[in-house]
Amino acid sequence: MLLSWILLGGLSSFAVTPEQVLKTAWSDTAYTSQEEMRPTDSRNPLRNVEGFVSAEKEDDKNEYEVGLKFQFRSWPEWKLGPNSEPRKKVLKEASLAWALHERYLNLISYEISQQKMAVLNSSMKLSEGYLKAQSLSLRAGRTSTKSFLGAQGDIYKLKRLESVIAQENKLAVKKLKSWVPQWGESPLEGFDLISVQEVLDSLGSQPAPEASLTARISETEFKDISRELEILRGREDQWVKGLDVSQTRKEDEVGYKVELTLQLPHLGSDDLSRQKQNELILKKALKQKEAEDSKDRLLSLKNQIQSLAGLYKMTSQGLKESQKVKAQDTLSVLEGRLLQEQTELDLLSQQQEILTLFVEYLLESERLAAEPAKNHLSKTQKVVAL
Repeated sequence: MLLSWILLGGLSSFAVTPEQVLKTAWSDTAYTSQEEMRPTDSRNPLRNVEGFVSAEKEDDKNEYEVGLKFQFRSWPEWKLGPNSEPRKKVLKEASLAWALHERYLNLISYEISQQKMAVLNSSMKLSEGYLKAQSLSLRAGRTSTKSFLGAQGDIYKLKRLESVIAQENKLAVKKLKSWVPQWGESPLEGFDLISVQEVLDSLGSQPAPEASLTARISETEFKDISRELEILRGREDQWVKGLDVSQTRKEDEVGYKVELTLQLPHLGSDDLSRQKQNELILKKALKQKEAEDSKDRLLSLKNQIQSLAGLYKMTSQGLKESQKVKAQDTLSVLEGRLLQEQTELDLLSQQQEILTLFVEYLLESERLAAEPAKNHLSKTQKVVAL
């Protein structure tokens, strides 16, 4: 009894649910590293402050000097300081969503490839049976060599497809095991994957935001680049660079000294600064274009999903109609079943593409960021236990 309990406990420890995979997003390096980032929005007008001490001895007289060196920021750098944080805030909010997005895609890839391999296994057996039937018919003179060779070619195609899907499954398994090392590669427990119709229902259940996540990030990056460019230009026009104050003591004499460091703008030529400015001007233009191109990202994703869903429904209806057809001879029966299983593979590929686009839509609409603990691919909307 004890041995059975140990064995069952050991086996169950390898069973993994999709929610356990999603939970690992909270320990993803991209997310946890956000907590280590330091703020850069100081209003301090000083770039840095240095202290110095010196001592000299001359003719048995000791002279000491102590002081401070203040280096100032340029006016644009000080004025624009607090505006450096928006992009970091957006990235921090999105980092968990990106980690979840990656896990959702691999869950889809694993689950659909598992289903495809099951259909392919059945198709391979049917194709081998069909090839044998073609061989017998060829000997009896009831079929042509072309049909026989076509059946052989279909088996080769299935084997190539099987290799591609097995590789996809292998990559998904490798990724899932990197997140949940104790997983024994058994089928995921309780993965009640949503249907295509439920994807459409989810799309229509909430209004889409005006801007996608990519557009928001591009917009904040554009503002950051503009700010950096203004700061670089401001440094060239900066008059007051630094201030030194010190106290000197020689025997009983005490003196004070103040030094002001001024920059005479436009008399020198800082080629590195100009080169950096040129790079920023180009980056700014590219980022502006990227932001404009991303504005319709959500609408584009939604249209793609709806278009593919329409094709999926047509294909599904065609499969149902073909299943009603009754064939008369063995070859026709096998041909019909092979066509049906090919249609099932097509449906799985369409479903995978729809689910992948749906996860992309959830990311871009920031629903992943708003509801990270919810399994958006679960029919029953299971929750990640944190």
